[in-house]
Parts: sequence; structure tokens; C-alpha cells
Amino acid sequence: MINQIYQILIKSVTDLCYQTCLAHFSKNASILDVGIGNGIMIKKFHDLIKSKDLKITGIDINQNYLKHCDSLIKKYALEKNIEIHCKPVEAYEPGTRGLFDFIFFSMSFMLFNDQSLVLKRLKDWIKPGGEIVFFQTMYTKRLRMMEAIKPNLKYVTGIDFGSVTYEKDFFALLKDQGVLIKENRLLKRKWFQGEYRMIVTTLG
Repeated sequence: MINQIYQILIKSVTDLCYQTCLAHFSKNASILDVGIGNGIMIKKFHDLIKSKDLKITGIDINQNYLKHCDSLIKKYALEKNIEIHCKPVEAYEPGTRGLFDFIFFSMSFMLFNDQSLVLKRLKDWIKPGGEIVFFQTMYTKRLRMMEAIKPNLKYVTGIDFGSVTYEKDFFALLKDQGVLIKENRLLKRKWFQGEYRMIVTTLG
């Protein structure tokens, strides 16, 4: 039931997210997808993942989502391209330093209570010259109504949409952690003045 609600509410933005970010990733790249969710993107993008021979490691904390994701991996024969782990990013250990070409937050970064800690941990996981890619909803103006509504949507939908992310605060956090912005691409404007962005960064 939750997977059905997930698909209805955010399938279109998930498609936009992966269409944009998978196109950005280089061929044969090793990618950590933080918050891979139920893998619904596999239905539409399995051919692209195979043609670019991407190696995706997906982590998430929702076992139901990952069970659904695993079924899609098997259905589309992506066992060589995607592996998944039920682990929070705060506890995940890749086992090797400098393992990933890209670390990718697919609408998941706003869910973390300690975002500074997350950024500090992943610095050892990325290859020299690698990129941290964020896809998320950004706001430029203070919206108190959204601040009240968004964190509580999980009690209605069963899906955690996190807190409101303001551009000024987000960029200040990146600067504080020595993360440099390479690209800040506006993809689509949405309701209540939110903007879908792909933000590509590197380590300073």
C-alpha cells in the first residue's frame, strides 16, 4: 500500500530526478545512491543503466521499499548493476576509501537530522575529482506554512518528505564543510514557490 502511495505522489518527480542525474553520470561510473527507496525508477531507466554500465550501490532504511526495489532489480536483470543495503548513511561503511565516482542524494538529504555529519562521513568514500550530486526541492523565501506542513505529511501519507530546505542555509552548510558548487541547475518550479534543483558539487 505504501509503495502505491509513493508511486502516485512522487513518481513524476522521481522520473525527473533520475532522468537528469543518470544522464549526468559518466559511463562505467560507481555511484552511491543515498535513499534509493523502492527503486521505481528502474522500470523506466533500466536500459539506460545497462547501456552506461553504471554500478549503483543503493542504501535505505525502509525494508519494505528495498524489498520492492530488489524485485525490480531481478525483474530487469540488473544484479550486475545495482546492489542494495538496508543501512542508514550515518552507519553505512563501504569498506574501501575512495570507492565512488558519484555520491547521489535523490531527494533524501533533507531527511537527515545531522547533515554536517553526513557530509563529513562521505568525504572518505568519494574518489579524487568525484562529485556529490543533490536533487531536491529548494526554497528561496521563508514559508512558515510549509515549515509546519511538510514534516507532518508522513503521518498522512506514510512517506517522510523531510523539512523545508532553504537555498541560503543549504549553501552555507556546503561552504562550512568545504564542499564547492560546480553546477546549480533549476529543473522545474513547483507549487508554493519551491524549485526542483540538481546541484553538483566537489570537495574543496
